[in-house]
Amino acid sequence: MLRNNYVLLLLSVCMAGSSMAQEKGFYGKKTFIEFGLQGQIPVFQNLVAEKGYVEKNGTLNKSYNLVDYGFKASLGTIITENVGLALEYNHRFYQVNPLSGGELNRQFTDSNGVFHTEYIYPQVAFLNIQERMIMPKLIFSSDFGRIPAGLTHEIGVGYSLIGLTKADFQVAYAETNGVTAESIAKSLVDPAFEEVKGLTFMYGIRMNYPVTKSFLLNVGFRYSYATLLNKKGFRNREESESWLSGREMWSRINQHRQFGIINFSVGGTLCF
Repeated sequence: MLRNNYVLLLLSVCMAGSSMAQEKGFYGKKTFIEFGLQGQIPVFQNLVAEKGYVEKNGTLNKSYNLVDYGFKASLGTIITENVGLALEYNHRFYQVNPLSGGELNRQFTDSNGVFHTEYIYPQVAFLNIQERMIMPKLIFSSDFGRIPAGLTHEIGVGYSLIGLTKADFQVAYAETNGVTAESIAKSLVDPAFEEVKGLTFMYGIRMNYPVTKSFLLNVGFRYSYATLLNKKGFRNREESESWLSGREMWSRINQHRQFGIINFSVGGTLCF
């Protein structure tokens, strides 16, 4: 009888251990929702680029490019204790400088076949850009971790749609040879320029702090490599009467994204 009790006890322990080993994720949760804020100071961009202009109290003032922030949200599932998959939506706001060497210039042939070359030195505020990205990502931890708690890593590839947030450009310029601030603003960006499409390759590391059995706070950073697609699909300088052709806008946005290699974030995770 005593021997049978030992056998039953041993079987109970083994079954309990097996049940615990099969438990997925943080406190057995299988699904999670992440949300958070992200941002960076465009240090690398400001090291190689000149100051631009921002609007303050109705006037344009010299400033570094400091705007680069956004928010993100994702829905994920836990595959094993140490591996999860998620789909993230990321919405980011930043700025690019329309001036180069403090100058705007254009070269084009008008409808009468006359070739024009113009150089002006206006004050033009940074152009506001928004980027919307969908990113599938893999989340994983060490053998001692449990997704999504503790130290986790993430790898993802994102597809982005990028464009101007508004077209009411802010320009200050003393009229010269019939060129006014209003005419510059009206023809600043090629009207054929629309959304740019891009890719982002991301690696991130994050520390997740449990607050309850269902909610965690997290802080972390991401390293990204970004590139834009279809440069040849935008008009070149000689094909547009605008001060910034579609291809020039492509290049300025691409440069900003490539210099924005590190992002910091803070957010929360809800498990269920």
